[in-house]
Amino acid sequence: MKNSTYYPKLFFSFCAIFFYSCTEDPIEEPVETEEVITNEITDPFYAGLNENSSLEDYWELFVKDAIRSGKPDPGAGRVVSVFFGTEPDFASGVTADHAGRAYNVCDDGTVSFEIIKSYWEDYSIVQRLYTFYHEAGHARYKYRHPCESNECTAAPDDYPIMWLSVLPGNTPFEDFLSDKENFFKRRWDGIRYFNCATD
Repeated sequence: MKNSTYYPKLFFSFCAIFFYSCTEDPIEEPVETEEVITNEITDPFYAGLNENSSLEDYWELFVKDAIRSGKPDPGAGRVVSVFFGTEPDFASGVTADHAGRAYNVCDDGTVSFEIIKSYWEDYSIVQRLYTFYHEAGHARYKYRHPCESNECTAAPDDYPIMWLSVLPGNTPFEDFLSDKENFFKRRWDGIRYFNCATD
């Protein structure tokens, strides 16, 4: 008689354990994902740029962009020198928020500028475009900043390429396209030039 109740109890115990283990689903914790802002290059003209593009690649693109914007070849008849600099090279009068430096601005026979390599390596492609066009603007077109840090009283509503510091990494590519058009057409608030007149 003892055996007749033992097996049903054992059976019900296994069923209870099995049923309990099947009904207890583990609670999945929500996984927090960091929203990644991507600046997709939507214009096929710039689609060849990537993280490994060289300064020469950017110069070639700049030349083509200038020509298609109605300007003459910015390097024609000039000695072009575009190179990476290092931060210590900027010790004399150039502040840490500058990512490059133009040389011999008033020499019509040259286009010469450097870009701080450590900054360049950390920049998005959009920031690289802004930086490259900015320094080329000094070196080739004699553009100055709309104001220097000691002159600026307020940030502009629309930052031109020649603004005195680099825009954030999440700046939309479309902003660059608009600013680039203004850059080549010489139309932005506060446009001014280096005075290269000789006495």
